[in-house]
Amino acid sequence: MSEAFHIISDGSCDLPMEMTKEKDITVVPFYVSFEEGKYQKEMIEIGVREFYQEMVDHPDVYPKSSMPSVQDYVDAFLPFVKAGIPIICICITTKFSGSMQSALNAKAILEEEYPNAQIYVCDSTVNTVLQGIYVLEAVRLRDAGKSYQESIDRLNEIKSSGRIFFTVGNMEYLCYTAPTSRGRLFNIVFRLKKGGRIYAGNLNCPEEEQKGMGLLLEAMVHVIEEMNR
Repeated sequence: MSEAFHIISDGSCDLPMEMTKEKDITVVPFYVSFEEGKYQKEMIEIGVREFYQEMVDHPDVYPKSSMPSVQDYVDAFLPFVKAGIPIICICITTKFSGSMQSALNAKAILEEEYPNAQIYVCDSTVNTVLQGIYVLEAVRLRDAGKSYQESIDRLNEIKSSGRIFFTVGNMEYLCYTAPTSRGRLFNIVFRLKKGGRIYAGNLNCPEEEQKGMGLLLEAMVHVIEEMNR
């Protein structure tokens, strides 16, 4: 182990396993479940194709996910801590998961035994493909010879500039059942500009109403306009 620092990410980065091996990135996987009480490590015990095939084969079964445990992060960090190699650990946005908290707890545990350990846990503030691009930027900085602190500073500088836009084939997986007489609701993340300010949050609307998609598209337009200013 001769690298200036090592890069670790949780499985939300969605980078192919071949790429993470090639780029020397350690990935701490999430867990997924199609059966009550039975969880499998993504990419290790169940691959992406298998996961989506399960969804196709069992359309009435909604998969669940679970964040990496504290021990998962301890196991990922420990070899590099013992070797005296600094770590940059990039986690999915804390708005979507407690993965970063598991990493922080693991960091605290290891620092008790290894007080000189250098572990920087970073909230990427994004997820999926954009998180993967963020991780690859960390790789680029490392491979360009940037120092540990220079790389941390640069990653913090750019992380607020990312944007994700996506579409879905249907709204089924954006719904949940609300405990009200209104029944099934869409849960849509939105970002709107009003009165000179930007507002972000979730939009809940009844299934029979189609205004939700219109508001989502309106929010996308506002974000694009803001980015082009």
